Amino acid sequence: MKPSGSRTSLQTFHAIQASDLAAAMNEALQKVRIAPGDYAPELMAPQGPSTAGGVQAMQHLRLVARQAGQPTLVVGYANHAEGKAELRTYDYVGAVYRQRYHRPLDLDRAAYDAFLGFAKQVFSALHLQTTIVGPPADFGEDAPAASPRRGIAKAAGVALVVALLAAFVFGAWTMFFVRR
Repeated sequence: MKPSGSRTSLQTFHAIQASDLAAAMNEALQKVRIAPGDYAPELMAPQGPSTAGGVQAMQHLRLVARQAGQPTLVVGYANHAEGKAELRTYDYVGAVYRQRYHRPLDLDRAAYDAFLGFAKQVFSALHLQTTIVGPPADFGEDAPAASPRRGIAKAAGVALVVALLAAFVFGAWTMFFVRR
């Protein structure tokens, strides 16, 4: 299929395909909303006229909050050049959210799961092999809490730097002002 019209001169084949994929997906998902936050799904379109022959064809599927103060959530991706799409489970999105914002994800799980099923159907209808993935086994493990020993070591390191700086300043002051 050869692209037609003025888009041919402005975008490469893969960029046109990615733009068309975003338009089709966003049209299909335009009425989906997930509370709280009034999240709306959006498949990103390519940012430029080329995807480097499909190498940069990955498009993120995001949930964009329509209410102020809510973060945008990346919930999957599509790559038309590879013919694949991936959607993240509620647990995966929740683990990323907890890691980044240090609080649990406040999103209606049933509405998210319904959106996920619908998004998978749309991607499949658009001829993308679609998988739903949960968080990796080692993902989402919170960093260990700082131990008291680690705090003491850090304070000792700061004290050492301050002492060395004070010694340098005292030595410089002595060399320039005391000897004169």
